[in-house]
Amino acid sequence: MMRLLRVELRRLWARRVTRWACVGILVLAALSTVVAYGTARPPSPQELATAEDAYAAELEVWEAEGAEQVADCEASAEAEGATPQEWGCTDMEPRLDWYLPPSQTFVADAGQDPAVFGSESVNTDDPATAAAVQEVRGSVWNGWAGLSSLDDLAMLLLMGALVVGVSFVTAEVNSGSLGMWLTFEPRRQRVYWSKAAAAAIGTAPLVVAGFALLVGSSYAVFASFGTLGDVTGAVWAEVAAFTGRLVLAGLALAGTGVALGVLFKHAAAAVGVVGVVAWVSLVFGYGLGELQRWLPTTALSAWLQGGSVFTIENCTPAADGVFECVPVDHVVTTAQGGLFLLAMTVVVTGVAVLVFRRRDVS
Repeated sequence: MMRLLRVELRRLWARRVTRWACVGILVLAALSTVVAYGTARPPSPQELATAEDAYAAELEVWEAEGAEQVADCEASAEAEGATPQEWGCTDMEPRLDWYLPPSQTFVADAGQDPAVFGSESVNTDDPATAAAVQEVRGSVWNGWAGLSSLDDLAMLLLMGALVVGVSFVTAEVNSGSLGMWLTFEPRRQRVYWSKAAAAAIGTAPLVVAGFALLVGSSYAVFASFGTLGDVTGAVWAEVAAFTGRLVLAGLALAGTGVALGVLFKHAAAAVGVVGVVAWVSLVFGYGLGELQRWLPTTALSAWLQGGSVFTIENCTPAADGVFECVPVDHVVTTAQGGLFLLAMTVVVTGVAVLVFRRRDVS
C-alpha cells in the first residue's frame, strides 16, 4: 500500500491541475493583499479634518434639537409597540466615526459588533442557545475585520482541494491510464484507497501554505498601517485551531473529490454537482427553515468557525388573528458540523468504493 501511495503522490504533483492550484493560491493571496491594503488604511489628515468639521456641525444641531428628536423617536416607538432601544432612540447622538471613511483593524473591536449584526436582540428558545449565539457572533471569525474576512477565502482553498481530487481521477479515467494501471495492480480497493489518500495528503500542503500566506500577508498590511487592533495570544490560538480544522476539512473534501470523480467520471459534472448544491444551499437555504441545520454549507461553516448561527421564522397568530412572525436563532456547534461532514464523506466514499469495484473504468 505504501508503494502505491508514493506512486500516486508523485502522479498528483506531476499533474498540471495541481500546479495551477499553486498559481491560484498565489493569485488569491495577491488579491486579498490588495483588498486588505484598501480597508486597513486609516483616514488621512484631510479626511479626518473634513470629518471633524462635519461632526462639529452636526453636534451643534444635536445640542439644540437632540432632546426633541429623541422624544419623537420614543413616541413613534411606543405607537408601534416597540422599545426605544429597538428603534435606536438611545443611539441617536452623533459620533465622529460616522463621518470617517470605513476602515478595518486586523482583529475586530467589540464596538464593531452592532454595526455588523445590527441592534436587534438575540431571539432564541432558551438561555443556553442565546449564550451560544452570542459566543459564535463574538468570535474572531465574525465581525468586520481583516482576520474575519479570511474564512471566506479559506473556503476557496477547500474548493481547490476538491477540484484537484476530482481531476486526479477523471483525467485518468478519460485518458484510459486508469484501466491500464489496473492491469498492473488489479486489486481495485487498494488502488482506490491509494488515490484517495494521495489526494488528501497531497493537497494538505496547499491548504496549509495557502491559509498561512493569506494570514501572513493580511497581518503584514495591517501592521504596516498600525491598525492591528488587540492581537493577543488567544487570537493566535484561535487561528491555529482554525488552521487545524481547515486541514481536516481539506482532507475530507479532497477524498470526497476522488469519490465524485469515480461516480461521475467527468470533472465538469462532478464539480458542477458541488456547485449546484452550494448555490441551492446559499440561495434557498433560509426558506428551508429547520432543515438549514442539515445543509453542507451550514455544517462546513460551523466546523471552521467554531459554530454557525441560522435563523428561522416562527409565525404564530396574535390576539386579533393576524399572524406575527418572529426570527428565532439556532446554533450548529463545531462538533455537529464536523460529524455531519464526516458522515457525508463516509457515505459518498462508501458508494464510490462499491461503484469502483464493479463498474468498468473506461
